[in-house]
Amino acid sequence: MGEILTTADLRARGVHAKKIQALIRDGKLHRVDRGVYTTSRPQGELLLRALQQARPHIVFTGRTAWELRGNRSVYLPAAALVARDGYLRGSGYLRLIRGKSATTELRNGIRIADPLRTAMDMPATKQFEAVKFLEGQYGGKDGSARLKEDLAAYARVPAGMRALVGKAAVGGDSETERVLFRVLREQGIVMEQNKKIGHYRRDGVHEKSKVIVEVNGYEFHRDRGVMVKDCWKANDALIRGYTHLSYSDSCIDMHLAEVVAEIEGVINGRARPSGPVWGWHRMFEEP
Repeated sequence: MGEILTTADLRARGVHAKKIQALIRDGKLHRVDRGVYTTSRPQGELLLRALQQARPHIVFTGRTAWELRGNRSVYLPAAALVARDGYLRGSGYLRLIRGKSATTELRNGIRIADPLRTAMDMPATKQFEAVKFLEGQYGGKDGSARLKEDLAAYARVPAGMRALVGKAAVGGDSETERVLFRVLREQGIVMEQNKKIGHYRRDGVHEKSKVIVEVNGYEFHRDRGVMVKDCWKANDALIRGYTHLSYSDSCIDMHLAEVVAEIEGVINGRARPSGPVWGWHRMFEEP
């Protein structure tokens, strides 16, 4: 990886204006921003660190911060936040957005926006990825609490940020859960994920209709101890007055529409028994 050099650094090495221009023409020096250069092609983290050095107050956001958090290749131009009264002129390497991140994080000399601001600044063509990103950032049993805390850091939550949060299935432990609860959200059914009722955490709870939905992955739930716990967990829900629905990860993968329809039917009081599962579920098809 190349060096990042300022005009002052180059002058200290005896490299002045005409020599700088000659090195640029020969491809031995690359101008990233005013007064900042790299000795190799500016790309990836080298480019972002150079931009950060040229403009210390910018905060990378949107697709750029998403790419950094996911160790993806950096797409150009990089996106960064600048204060509302700041200098807004960008470049071929940099696109500036007026705004502020409630909190920031420094990674290897690169300052990035918080997950909420990162998601809000994603391109319109990447909104699905933005929702999945939020679900990943705020997964697990404390996901909802962390999301609430991060939202509270904003004096006023922007409408675009609130809209993305409303689409995200926050608190899930697996991508399969997130897929199911995300689609239910799209249908207007919001499940509280990883909610503790009694001694047990439930994958999804619709409190108004007293419906619990569990998603069981084969690799984890085939363990005998887990199976015993699942049985008593389901019984506990019934005793507490809940309707308890269980689906395997294969049900979500192969029959998502049917699963969603059944949950909707139970919640809305219009459920009808399906035929014997071995007669229609693709799991039972011959290889």
